Amino acid sequence: MTDDALVGTWLKESTDPCSSSYPDELELHEGGRALGRMRPGAREHPRWDVGTFEVLDDQRVAISEFDDAVVRYAFTLDGDRLTLTDASGCTFTYRRA
Repeated sequence: MTDDALVGTWLKESTDPCSSSYPDELELHEGGRALGRMRPGAREHPRWDVGTFEVLDDQRVAISEFDDAVVRYAFTLDGDRLTLTDASGCTFTYRRA
């Protein structure tokens, strides 16, 4: 799978507390650029704000976090649904806008 498969705007569907630090809206752009935003009035800064992403293989993606650390996540893409799992086992979903 290539980066292009994930390019687009994604809206978070998950409401699980473990996913609260992940952005409510995620824009993935050509060239591996990423932009994350929280909903207006949110009290948290998104873990992914302005940074990069790279699809490593069909099951892993690397995304830079607010502190510029690049973190790997397991992912699946099923049509317009993107499901990610972090290292702590938190699984959360986005739907393509």
